Amino acid sequence: VGATVSPYKSYRYYWQAEFVNSLHTYDGTTTTTETFVQNAKGLRQLQRRTASSENSNSNWEIPVLMRYNINNFIGIGAGLQANFNVSGKQEQNLKIETFDGPTNKLLLSTTNESKTTKESFTNLKTGLLFDLTIGAARIGPSFGARYVLNFEDNFNYFQLYGIWKF
Repeated sequence: VGATVSPYKSYRYYWQAEFVNSLHTYDGTTTTTETFVQNAKGLRQLQRRTASSENSNSNWEIPVLMRYNINNFIGIGAGLQANFNVSGKQEQNLKIETFDGPTNKLLLSTTNESKTTKESFTNLKTGLLFDLTIGAARIGPSFGARYVLNFEDNFNYFQLYGIWKF
């Protein structure tokens, strides 16, 4: 979800500033390992460990660009963009199951552990962006494609979007 600030009924060259807020929620990888342990009596028992993670992030992108309407239906633009994580949360879960004997037929105990990590205003990425819109150049709907070329790391990406200019 985002908002754009630019001149009303913009014509030919104009400046545009944007604010885009993205929310991401996803599950990380889940791994399961089985090992054998010895209990207090020296008997061998199967132990299964299942580790998983859940992630949620809120990300802000703030592009500032110079745009040019080629005609009433095509516009191009280029500018700078800042992209950073406003908040991030990762929850790591560990489930340990201990069985009676070397098979998983009789469950003796289950232990669950959880660890939560939170971060705010981290992972700043800056870069150049190049933009193309097709549709109503001044007022109405249009569709766009944007390529962001980051200054650090290898985090270049395309964005496709739809907008309505009022």
